Amino acid sequence: MFPPVFSSESILTDEVNPLTQAYHDAVVYDEADAEDPLYEGPIVVHANGWLELEGNRLLSPSAVHHVDIYDDERPPAENDDRADRDAGDDDRRTGRFSPR
Repeated sequence: MFPPVFSSESILTDEVNPLTQAYHDAVVYDEADAEDPLYEGPIVVHANGWLELEGNRLLSPSAVHHVDIYDDERPPAENDDRADRDAGDDDRRTGRFSPR
């Protein structure tokens, strides 16, 4: 009669979930002085600390020491219309693995 109180499905879709952050250009390391990264490329950081990589792979927060983000250091392309816009906090948010 009554709907279930708890559900394993989120009430927010990935496009509107404010608790996730997507980065286009990131490097993930497993140690503080590691020279070889665990992963390089786009990631989605979830609120629980898990990192989602391409190919629907997940990295546990306990496996990661730190993540370097290089999204803001990318020079704007000549045909990029974002160069004329002001970059605010919402400019960093993207869809899952989508270019900005």
